[in-house]
Amino acid sequence: MEHETITSIAGKATYAGAGSAIFFGMTANEFAAIGGLCIGLVGLIVNVVFKYLAHKELKEHHKRVEEK
Repeated sequence: MEHETITSIAGKATYAGAGSAIFFGMTANEFAAIGGLCIGLVGLIVNVVFKYLAHKELKEHHKRVEEK
């Protein structure tokens, strides 16, 4: 094998080992905490987007009412 191929395989194995150590080294409580955090962040982002859109629509409505 060429030196570059061996280096490439070794690099991929290192990343795979590090990823699996993080994944398999976690307890059920840690998985639950990270899952809850992700769900909370997604909920926050969705809420902010919809509040922004509602505010924008309300502003346009007030602008149309004032023009009449």
